Amino acid sequence: MKLQNPLPLFLDRSGALLDAGSIYVGVAGSDPEQAENQIELFWDNERTIPAAQPLRTLGGYIVNGANRAFVFMVEDDYALTIRDANGQLVTYLASTGATESEDFQPLDDDLSAIAAQGTTAFGRGLLNLNNQAALKSATGIPDALPLTGGTVSGSIVRQGAGVHAYAVNPAFTGFRLCGVDPTGAADATSQPGDFQVFY
Repeated sequence: MKLQNPLPLFLDRSGALLDAGSIYVGVAGSDPEQAENQIELFWDNERTIPAAQPLRTLGGYIVNGANRAFVFMVEDDYALTIRDANGQLVTYLASTGATESEDFQPLDDDLSAIAAQGTTAFGRGLLNLNNQAALKSATGIPDALPLTGGTVSGSIVRQGAGVHAYAVNPAFTGFRLCGVDPTGAADATSQPGDFQVFY
């Protein structure tokens, strides 16, 4: 087990360690500085040694006398007010319960449905691909046409009116352009021997 700091650390408004600070703990949604809203705090996990409010800090830590200490309570959710040595407000939280929960965002029906779906070996395999080239290979994505040069195979089809490129031989080396006019009117851009396609 690695060594880590188990005690909570409190800072002032400038981010410095909070010295001589005051910490008030109360019922969630209330003003914990009001005595009637404060909850019972204890210095031990068995909750036999009461801790008076406000709790005091030294070097950023809650202290019991001169010793750094844990504070225990029954409640899972509570309000928290922290003031610095001059009584200036550092932090007020009406509820700290969210920090103990995994529900940081309201559930969304669509996202929940997606999360509930099973995965496939193919889908999981895509997540493990090393780079873009591996993704293109796995999905069959063709390379984009280069700005200059390159080769094309198959027919080029255009929807609607405009210019249609067609090959004059099976090797696709002698492309010609033919105007496409959906009205059937003559197209002045075609040349003798060109085919015109109307649709």
